[in-house]
Amino acid sequence: MQIHPLRPATGWRWVRDAFVLLRRQPVALLAIVFLNLMLLSLSVVLPLVGSIAPLILTPGLMVGIMHAVRAADAGRMPSPALLFAGFRDDGGNAWRPLLTLGLLNALATLSALALAALADGGTLMRLATGQVQVDDPPVGDASLLYAAIVFVLVYTPVQMALWYAPLLTAWHKVPPAKAMFFSFMAVLRNKGAFVVYALSWFGVAFAASFVVRVLNAMLGDSPVAMSMVLSPLSLILISAVYCSFWPTYRDAVVDARIQGAGPGGLSA
Repeated sequence: MQIHPLRPATGWRWVRDAFVLLRRQPVALLAIVFLNLMLLSLSVVLPLVGSIAPLILTPGLMVGIMHAVRAADAGRMPSPALLFAGFRDDGGNAWRPLLTLGLLNALATLSALALAALADGGTLMRLATGQVQVDDPPVGDASLLYAAIVFVLVYTPVQMALWYAPLLTAWHKVPPAKAMFFSFMAVLRNKGAFVVYALSWFGVAFAASFVVRVLNAMLGDSPVAMSMVLSPLSLILISAVYCSFWPTYRDAVVDARIQGAGPGGLSA
């Protein structure tokens, strides 16, 4: 497995390709993403792990979604069963390292929230876990903004380490710690593309919010009408974000057994 360095402009193409992929198999991909969101929501009722269950399950389910998007990219119809394909990778042994990555994800997220709590007294953590109290400051409060900045600064390196790690573990049999290291280095090597990628999604989100405001003005603040607009729009955008993860892997990660590495490739 080797990592190719990419041009910054590739980041915008990843976002564009996400909508192209979604358009190829819209019903199947929307259904799989919806199923994923439902499972993550329902997982909070699991005993012992409770509210951190979605963080633990995310890496494994993400590999399943990448199976589905890869199938759509190849012109095949993805089935809902692919959502669980990641746990069956590596001859059925991938579930262990994927759950290990999930536990590391949960610990890192809670640690970042704990550090952020130093800025706002824990309001951001309560918002994230659905335990908001009556005396918590409003969302626009400055302390909450500072806490969000602290969380982003602390969690961004973790996200870099986990970006490719599930796929490297499931598809390339790389141990979790080594997979996180190579994921971090791969994202760092292509930081220009990922900055453009993040800015592009920010632009898409801004455009979507503008459309929502226009529709809200046209519909006269009708809650029912707005929910009928926001629900499908949110699912489409979330599905497109998931779809965009596949191009970031497809363009950067190369199986050296099949295709030679480009100049300066980072190998594992």
